[in-house]
Amino acid sequence: MGATLRLSVQILDQPPPPYAASPSVVTRQVWQGGVTDLTTRTMIASPPRWLVLADHQGPAQATVAAASAGGTPLLSWELEQILPGDAASPADAGGVILVSMDVDPAREDEFNDWYNTEHIPHFRKVPGVIAARRFRALRGSPAYVALYHVTDTDVYATPGWMAANETPWILRMRRYQRNRTYFMFRRKMG
Repeated sequence: MGATLRLSVQILDQPPPPYAASPSVVTRQVWQGGVTDLTTRTMIASPPRWLVLADHQGPAQATVAAASAGGTPLLSWELEQILPGDAASPADAGGVILVSMDVDPAREDEFNDWYNTEHIPHFRKVPGVIAARRFRALRGSPAYVALYHVTDTDVYATPGWMAANETPWILRMRRYQRNRTYFMFRRKMG
């Protein structure tokens, strides 16, 4: 794609309102899911959460993802894709795993080096991962977001995922991460 690809993301506590098409939107997806239970590595389905992803070209558009009717999103970002650069959300996924975090500013260069050269490449090789992408927030927080489109969110508990998530470098980098959020979304709407 020639123009810069951006991603608008919202996590809502109610279904999003109907969507009015926009010429700049490349893809739009709505998913239903919940918070991730880090002990069982499964989704907590109650209370339900909705994820709205809108890949679009050009400048930041705070309204592309469409706010919930009468409500405020739990989390909302306008993101710039860092890696792989201009890949849109794949249409054939069975689920989405979203992780967001802030990082100690003194370790940010190493964090980005680790994420780009080890972490994302490892996850791209995990069976069941369709796309592994990372983003920097232009608006919203935490400052970094990773999205994993997967065949099924059960991949989160597989030996392949666990091995990719337990390298010496990741264990070191976790000490410098803050405000982490974990969500899983299984049901694609519409």
